[in-house]
Amino acid sequence: MVLVTPPQAFNRDYVGFFKALSDSLNRKGYTTFRYDNRSYSDTLLGNQLYEGRYTMHDAADDLHDALAFLKTDERFASHPVGVIGHSEGGSVAIIEASRNTEVKEILLLATMGVKGEHVYYEQIMSRLTPFFKWHSYSESNILRYSIYRQARILASEPRDKQAIKELQKEMAKIYQQHASLINSSFGVQTQQEFVKSQTEPFKNDARLLAAIRYNPEKHLQSIRCPIFIAYAKNDNLLNYIEHQKGIECTLLKYQHFNFFSIAIDDANHSFEDQESYLPLYVSVHRKESKLYLGQAFTTLLDNITKWLQVSIN
Repeated sequence: MVLVTPPQAFNRDYVGFFKALSDSLNRKGYTTFRYDNRSYSDTLLGNQLYEGRYTMHDAADDLHDALAFLKTDERFASHPVGVIGHSEGGSVAIIEASRNTEVKEILLLATMGVKGEHVYYEQIMSRLTPFFKWHSYSESNILRYSIYRQARILASEPRDKQAIKELQKEMAKIYQQHASLINSSFGVQTQQEFVKSQTEPFKNDARLLAAIRYNPEKHLQSIRCPIFIAYAKNDNLLNYIEHQKGIECTLLKYQHFNFFSIAIDDANHSFEDQESYLPLYVSVHRKESKLYLGQAFTTLLDNITKWLQVSIN
């Protein structure tokens, strides 16, 4: 089993999650392979940390190289290889499995199951929701509209520089048509200031642009290997029902029936024990500290190993 992190700067331990998962699978007789991803490795080589340059497609290319490397080792060359991906790492696994028949099974943990533009809108809205009580309906909805148009334009134009130009034009148009609402909701600013604030975050963030353009159906329709799907019911980064249904319905649409899907109670995005749902705006995304793995992780592991026994046999 090859374990794949999201494209942000994570080492092979992935905040302890992949170390625990790898160690647990090793004890049950499965060989695992994990690696520091390129964004993390770049910092070790003395390069400045800049996660935005490393996309899910770059990560899929690296995964492809890792799988090819394993095939050169006589200890593993004749063994079936599966891929475990968490969060955006699951999207990486999907991309590679759609083009590489050497991938014999994929395990998707808390993975995007709908278009990236919808995920972007959903997550930004979750952060802004607490502040809407200070605005009128019209002010709140001009915020919604601006973010909706950002996602739509960036998803529609595959060329980064052209996408930014189109977005700048759209934001200028929105300002010209709704300047009074924008100034009452965003604070008083010129058209140039507004356009810059709405486009600057995307200019050097290839990872985010790739995530917004990602459409899981495009890749899932080509996959025929067995698939394990797991979500956490208290996930505050993804609406688990929407994403679980998205993957399941896509697989059924293309008559892929060899999959198992589960949602785990009292678990957060990282499959830590968490009995209640936390809004996105109070979440803490840990990179250095250890995860608190408990019953939810045990439940996940039990389901993975049971599924692997059936899948491999």
